[in-house]
Amino acid sequence: MKLGSQIASKLLGGLTVAVMVTGCFNNAAYSSLEGRPKPSSGTTSQTTRPTVSPSTTPNPGRYQVRRGDTLYSIAFRYGLDYKKLAAANDIGSDYTIFVGQTLVLREAEPPVRQSEPKPTPSSNRPQTSSSQTVTKVNKEESAVKEGASVSASNANISWNWPHGGKIVRTFNPNVSDRKGVDLVGQIGDSVRAAAEGTVVYAGNGLPGYGNLIILEHSDALLSAYAFNQELLVGERDRVERGQVIARMGKQGDQPGLHFEIRREGKPVDPMRYLPQR
Repeated sequence: MKLGSQIASKLLGGLTVAVMVTGCFNNAAYSSLEGRPKPSSGTTSQTTRPTVSPSTTPNPGRYQVRRGDTLYSIAFRYGLDYKKLAAANDIGSDYTIFVGQTLVLREAEPPVRQSEPKPTPSSNRPQTSSSQTVTKVNKEESAVKEGASVSASNANISWNWPHGGKIVRTFNPNVSDRKGVDLVGQIGDSVRAAAEGTVVYAGNGLPGYGNLIILEHSDALLSAYAFNQELLVGERDRVERGQVIARMGKQGDQPGLHFEIRREGKPVDPMRYLPQR
């Protein structure tokens, strides 16, 4: 099976549709069902909402895959890490999901490959029991893995503000509808990539976010730009820090941008990453 492939068959007499969704590129589940989406042009109508940030979607425990879903978009909706969601559902490294498939909405640690230790002369190594050896190896692997994760999530990432407008709402981990920061401006203002990255989602399929763009910056860090009037990039596009990726739309009854940073699927305070104003 090739990465990014899509197979659809329609039985004209029975109104039966079978669709296979393949959500992967660059070893990640970011491909949408329809393939690379076309950037929307002009004004996209949005339902008027109160001027609040998107609230956390309650986790129902299970989710049935629908047309247009990807493993990545499902993970984002419920605040999960897509790699751990895949592991919990025994989904392989191609991250393929199918319409009608039921997923358990929880996380599990992905399996870790253990390399064979290099043989050393028995006369040059101390005698230890097998249990002591295994414990030592596991501790060392855990420390290396933790250090690599922290390093990979922060290495060589420079951040800028996506818009220069006034901050009207800030992050609060104890309030479900304050998962990022909200900025005000004018309809059509430039929305810029906060850091270099790859577009992993561009569309309006996630409830409560309007026209949304999500960028991946590392194995652990993502940024999200919600309530856009116009999307100027599509999935799989590589963007530079400061590049215009969208035009500001309305958040509720006023022009605005909702901006989030997520680490391993969980919202974090963007002010910890963005330059001080």
